[in-house]
Amino acid sequence: MKARFGFAALFALAALAQEPPAYEGREREAAWRKQAAERIDAIRKAALTVEVRDANGNPVSGAQLHVRMKRHAYWFGSAVSAEALAKPGSDGDRYRREVASLFNCAVLENDLKWPQWEADKGRALAGLEWLRQNGITRVRGHNLIWPGWKWMPAGARTLSGKPEQLRTRILDHIAEEAQAVRGKVAEWDVVNEPFTNTDVQKILGDAELIRWYQAAHTADPAAALFLNDFNILSAGGADSVHQQHFYDTIQMLIDGAAPLDGIGMQGHFGKRLTAPVRVWEVLDRFAKFGKPIRVTEFDINIVDQELQGAYTRDFMTAFFSHPSTTGFLMWGFWEGRHWRPDGAMFRRDWSLKPNGEVYKDLVFREWWTDLRGASAQDGRLSTRGFLGDYEVDVTWNGVSKRMAFALDKAGALVRVTIP
Repeated sequence: MKARFGFAALFALAALAQEPPAYEGREREAAWRKQAAERIDAIRKAALTVEVRDANGNPVSGAQLHVRMKRHAYWFGSAVSAEALAKPGSDGDRYRREVASLFNCAVLENDLKWPQWEADKGRALAGLEWLRQNGITRVRGHNLIWPGWKWMPAGARTLSGKPEQLRTRILDHIAEEAQAVRGKVAEWDVVNEPFTNTDVQKILGDAELIRWYQAAHTADPAAALFLNDFNILSAGGADSVHQQHFYDTIQMLIDGAAPLDGIGMQGHFGKRLTAPVRVWEVLDRFAKFGKPIRVTEFDINIVDQELQGAYTRDFMTAFFSHPSTTGFLMWGFWEGRHWRPDGAMFRRDWSLKPNGEVYKDLVFREWWTDLRGASAQDGRLSTRGFLGDYEVDVTWNGVSKRMAFALDKAGALVRVTIP
C-alpha cells in the first residue's frame, strides 16, 4: 500500500532532503575536543597563588579565601544599539541589564558608521558614554569607511569624477570622527568588507587603504586598527577567493607600512556551518601575520535551535582554544533588536534560547574561576585560573580583607597581610 502525503508534508520532506548534513566534528567523541581542552588549559589559564601572612610576616594557615574572577582578559561582547540603550520601559531596562551583565566589551552596531554618524553624532556619543559609565571600557569602533557607495553619505558619490576631492572627503571624515571619539573606543574597524565594496578603490586604487589607516592612527594613536570582512570563517570555510583577497589585503597593508594592529573576521553563519578543525586551519593561516584575531560579528541564522546551540558551543570552543584569537563578539543578542532575529540568543519575550544557555555556561561557568578554600600550613592556596581581573576575600580570626589583582600569562602570586 502506497503512503499518501499532503502537499505540506511533501514540501517538508523535500526541504529535509535538501538540508546539508551536520557539520563535521559535531560528534561527542570527536578528536578535536580533547585538543581544544588542552589548548585552553595551556593558553587561557595560568598559575595563581594567594599567600596569607600575619602582621609579623608569618604564614597563616586556615584562613578562609574566596578567589573569584570579575572580568575575563579575553573579550566577550556584542553589538549594541545606542537607541536601545536609551529606550524607556521594561524592554529598555532589560536590554541595559543584560548588556551590563553578559559582556565585557561592545560595539555600536550602526551608530558610528559614516552616514549615521553625520546624521546624529549625539546618539552615538550618548551610547558610548552609557557603556563607559557601566564599566564597559573595551569598545570597538565600527567603522570608519565601508567603501561602497550604498554605505557612504549620498554626497560622496557626487565626487566619483573628482578623485582628489573624494580623497580629501574621506580623509577628513576619518580624522574628524576618530578625533571626536578619541579615548572612547579602544579599536577601530578602519575598513569594512573591501572585497565586495570596491567603488572607492576603483577610483583611488587599492593602495588608498594605506592612507586611511595612517589617517586613523594620526587622529587616535592609542586605538588599535583592524581590517574587517565576512566569509573568512563562515560558509563552510570554503570561500577561498574571499579568503585570498583578505590575505592579500592584509599583506598589502603590512608591506605599505600601514598601522594595522588586528584582524577582524565577522562570523555570520547560515546553514553551511564550518567544521571546528577547518576553523583552526583558517586561523592558522592568518595567524602567520602575528596580529590578534577577533570574531567581530558572530551569529547563526538558522531556525534549528538545537543545532544552533550545539554549533555555538563548538565554534566558541574552537575559536577560544586558538592562541591567535583575543575576542568573540556577537552581532546582537535579543530578537527584538537583531538584524537576523533567528540568530539572537534571547527570544522576543526575553526567554533564553539554547545558544544563549551555551554562551552563559561557557563564559561564566566552564571558563570562569571561582574558588573557595583554606590556606595551607605555608599560608598558601593555589590553583590554575583563567586570565583576567580578580578579587580575593580573606577572612581570619574574624577579620576580613579584600584585594583586587590581575592574572596574566605570567601567573600571579598575591600576598595578603591580615592582622
